[in-house]
Amino acid sequence: MNEDQQESEDTRSPTAKALDLVSQITTISLTAVLPAVGGYFIDNWLGTKIVFILLGLLLGMTGAGFQLMKLVKKLERQTASRKSSK
Repeated sequence: MNEDQQESEDTRSPTAKALDLVSQITTISLTAVLPAVGGYFIDNWLGTKIVFILLGLLLGMTGAGFQLMKLVKKLERQTASRKSSK
């Protein structure tokens, strides 16, 4: 079953839907933070100042931005399908 069919036939409980959204938000948060944390440890290991922290932040924020856009598009499609079915 593809994603569009799953959205139109979503019969999960409200709790399951909420947990799905929470997991997606957690993924976005970790995508933003973990590269910077990794950059911190690389900077300590190599003895550099904040070079890899900044690279990690740039990489993490870019990845989180893409994940956030994907989530927003999915929520927009769900909202549009609910409005059209009423």
